[in-house]
Amino acid sequence: MPKVIAVAHSDLCLGFSLAGVECVPCVNRDGALEAIGNAIASSDTGIVIVEEELLEGTDPHLRREFLKRARPLIVPLPGALIWKDTEERPSDDLVARLVRQAVGYRLNIKL
Repeated sequence: MPKVIAVAHSDLCLGFSLAGVECVPCVNRDGALEAIGNAIASSDTGIVIVEEELLEGTDPHLRREFLKRARPLIVPLPGALIWKDTEERPSDDLVARLVRQAVGYRLNIKL
């Protein structure tokens, strides 16, 4: 069965570890890119969850290549989730970005 691996700062790794997810703690982009490269090289990795902040400043071409992969599926996740009222929510929130990535085009969902 394919493994799920999280690549995040150490405080977020604690939460993933409590949920039973193997986590690679990283403090910077270079460490995260190395951890992602190791996960890609491993044949038993199915999903790599990466804290978005660790991908900031990555070459856009490399980032696109990561996100286009089918296996392992690389999922960027914001480290600091902040709940806001719908009036304050940015137009491109996490759910909309994930749907756009999975479906291939933007869906406008009105509540």
